[in-house]
Amino acid sequence: MKRVNLSRKLLGLLFIFITGCMTANPTPPSTSNLVSGEASPTATLSLAPTNLPPVLGDIRTRQIDDMLMVYAPTGEYTMGSDEDEVDFALQQCLAYGTNCRRSYFSVEMPLHKVKLDGFWLDQTEVNREQYALCEAAGVCDPPKCQSANGDHPVVCVTWEQAVAYCQWAGGRLPTEAEWEYAARGPTGSRYPWGDGFDGNFLNYCDVNCELSKRDDTFDDGYAETAPVGSYPQGVSWIGALDMAGNVWEMVADWNGDYPPEEQVNPTGPLTGNRRVARGGSWHASPDHVRSALRTHIGVEQQIEHAGFRCAQSAP
Repeated sequence: MKRVNLSRKLLGLLFIFITGCMTANPTPPSTSNLVSGEASPTATLSLAPTNLPPVLGDIRTRQIDDMLMVYAPTGEYTMGSDEDEVDFALQQCLAYGTNCRRSYFSVEMPLHKVKLDGFWLDQTEVNREQYALCEAAGVCDPPKCQSANGDHPVVCVTWEQAVAYCQWAGGRLPTEAEWEYAARGPTGSRYPWGDGFDGNFLNYCDVNCELSKRDDTFDDGYAETAPVGSYPQGVSWIGALDMAGNVWEMVADWNGDYPPEEQVNPTGPLTGNRRVARGGSWHASPDHVRSALRTHIGVEQQIEHAGFRCAQSAP
C-alpha cells in the first residue's frame, strides 16, 4: 500500500479552509492589468462533485500519487508580453546586476489571444516522495540528484522522465499556454498573486541565496528548494501553488516563437531541440519569476533547480 503524505493532506485541507472563507469572486491583490484592467476571478476551493461538470474552485485527489489537482475552466486570455512589459523586465533585471539583455525578454512577444478548454492542474510541483512511487512501480528512472527531503520538489530529471511520470499518473505535462493561463488568469497578472512583487510569496534568490544576483531585502527561509506548497499567499487564481519560484517547471512545448494570431488550445512548434520551462526557481531573481517569462531546457538536461507538475484534460 502506498504511503500517504499526511503533511500534504493537512496543507491541502488548511488551504481549502482558508480559501473557503473568501467570497466567490474576491479581488486579488494588485489587480491592475496589463491587458484589460479588469480583475481576474479567484478560485474558492471545494471538493469536486463526481456527478457535475467541474468549475473554478473545484479540487480533486489523484489516487495513484495522492496529488491534489485544481481546475482551470474553459476561457481565453492574452498570452505573452508587450514592449512596456519587456522594458519593465529588463529594468528589473538590471537592478539585480545579472546578465541582462532585452533580447532575452523579447521572446515573450508578441501578445496574442489564446482560447483554452478546461483542464486540471497539479496544485503543486511533483515532490520527491511522489516520484519515488513511480520509481517503485518500475516506470520512472531515478533522478540524477536527490532532493533535500521527500516533500521538496523532485529535481534533476529529464523532460522524458517528467513525461513518463505524468503518463504513469494518468495525465500529461501542461502546455505552455495552459501553464501561463493557470498562473496569470484571464486578466494577465504579472505574478500569480497580482502585479506587485512580494518576496514573502515565493521561494527565489533572496538573502539566503549564494548567487551575486540575490535580493537582500527578503528572507523566504530557504537557500535552495522549499517543501511544495510552502507559500499559500502566492496562490494563483485557480488555487495553484508554487507557480513562481522554487523550481523551473518543464512543459510540453518545444521552444519557439509565438504566433501573432489567435490560437485555440495551442501546443507549440511541431519540432525543436529544446523544451520550454516556466516559473523561475530558488535560483532566480524577481524578473525571472514573472508569469510571462520563458526559458528553455535541453531534453536530456537534469538540473538541480528544474522539476515539473502534471495536467489532465477535463473532465
